[in-house]
Amino acid sequence: MKNAIAIILLAVTSFAVYSQDGNLKKKTYFRIGLSIPTWKYYGIDGKSDWEDNIKRTGGIFEVGSIYMLNGIKIAPGMRIGINLDYLSLDYHRFSVSGSDIRNNFVYVGSKIGPSFSYSPVNKLVFDTYFKFNPVWVAGNLVSFHDENIEDELFLGFMGIKYSVGLNVRYSLLMLGFEFNPGFAKLRYYDTAENKLTDDYMGNDDDNGDKTPVPGFNITLGLSF
Repeated sequence: MKNAIAIILLAVTSFAVYSQDGNLKKKTYFRIGLSIPTWKYYGIDGKSDWEDNIKRTGGIFEVGSIYMLNGIKIAPGMRIGINLDYLSLDYHRFSVSGSDIRNNFVYVGSKIGPSFSYSPVNKLVFDTYFKFNPVWVAGNLVSFHDENIEDELFLGFMGIKYSVGLNVRYSLLMLGFEFNPGFAKLRYYDTAENKLTDDYMGNDDDNGDKTPVPGFNITLGLSF
């Protein structure tokens, strides 16, 4: 029994050492998944302040790369990198059962920040990261689905979000978990005048001209 355990431990150790010898390669990926807005959305304090029958949905699409800084030696199988999302497209929706009112938020942005990657065995890599997430353009449409009530549109070209997350990569497959807090600056668009006004969505004493739009993302993708 002791000999069998020793052989297994030797095999595992040898496999791990083998997998850790080389540098980690740059990876480019695309991924899609669920993006669930939190209860702190729009600056609301928490779940108790929402209607009981509220529904939250959303999705996300991203294309990015992880650049490994192999010149910085840490330990076998461990590397520091730069994680860049060239494009991050996010959509969130709030709806109330039995109501025609819908809140639809969408933003287009990029993300960049440091990452730490660890490969314990061949083809398996864990990435943790923190990314700065500028919002290039964002919009929120309040849709009433009532011909007697005009929809409300808010647009913005400025905002800052952040991303803290974990990737689990095995060969080509990539599974990601991410918390993405931050805000967008959304101004009311007057469709009659065809122009942006100075009225901000979420314009109150706590948030000023910032509209909090935090979410939690679960994604699945391919890395090459």
